[in-house]
Amino acid sequence: MSTAPKPYDWKALFLQALAQMPVIGHACDAAGVNRSTAARAREADEDFAKAWDEAMATGIDLAEQAAFKRGVLGFEEPVIDKGRLAYRYERYTIQHEHAETGETVEEEKWRMALDANGQPIPLTIRKHSDALLSLILKGRRKEVYADRTELAGVEGQPLAVDSSTRAARVAQLLALAQQRKDHSDLA
Repeated sequence: MSTAPKPYDWKALFLQALAQMPVIGHACDAAGVNRSTAARAREADEDFAKAWDEAMATGIDLAEQAAFKRGVLGFEEPVIDKGRLAYRYERYTIQHEHAETGETVEEEKWRMALDANGQPIPLTIRKHSDALLSLILKGRRKEVYADRTELAGVEGQPLAVDSSTRAARVAQLLALAQQRKDHSDLA
């Protein structure tokens, strides 16, 4: 009795990869399918489309967590000195008898710090990503941190625009957009 081989279930691999890294190309590569196959499956299967959205949200949550850690908590970066990795040193003391007085004296010395396996420990410095912190704040508190553009009149005074002037300007912009669209359609 022979049984037909089970069809390849690429969707589970796709969703798992998308949840780990919210990049559709990465998920397609992990599942062994091309973008068009994934897109067709999304359109045809409502449950898969919902799972896709959930996996994407999970991956974005992971990215936000990583951005928060780098922006707020910081990250360790190795110190490079004259093109070479710098290592951590530790201070220690030794006691010995002074040759002339015979008194016991402590002498301070330095040695390279070693980890549990006897390997030197690289010297690191904690850094923070101001750019990531700025993005987080702009995304979460738009009313406070969002970039703003203000129009000002003469000597920085507020620019007074009444509703008819505003409507005329909007009409000009729409006409300009239509001209550009018509021009691009001809090209």
